[in-house]
Amino acid sequence: MDKKAIQAAFGNNLRKYRSINGKNQEEFAFTADMSAAYLSELERGEKCPTIDTVYKICRALHITVAELLDFDAGEQAESEAFLIIKNALKTAPDKNKLKLARVFERFIDLYNED
Repeated sequence: MDKKAIQAAFGNNLRKYRSINGKNQEEFAFTADMSAAYLSELERGEKCPTIDTVYKICRALHITVAELLDFDAGEQAESEAFLIIKNALKTAPDKNKLKLARVFERFIDLYNED
């Protein structure tokens, strides 16, 4: 991949994860402590972020750097629903994570019975 393709792939991943988090650009930019204009440039693939910026973005999204930089996701794409559930579990208090996972598991069992 050349530099422009990497920037475009980064921007696509950033937009996808931001959308999954349910935030518009202005809300997310505030959360990630950056300007909305810079965030927009990143999402359009016009700018290349520093590693510090990548780390800030990942912390604000509650994802790993590896997840944000996985540009081959087209081959192994997780569904949007899975990403939403995964993010919800990541942001839940530790004491509730297992309970939430079991509730979801039971819900799926009930749904599949129909």
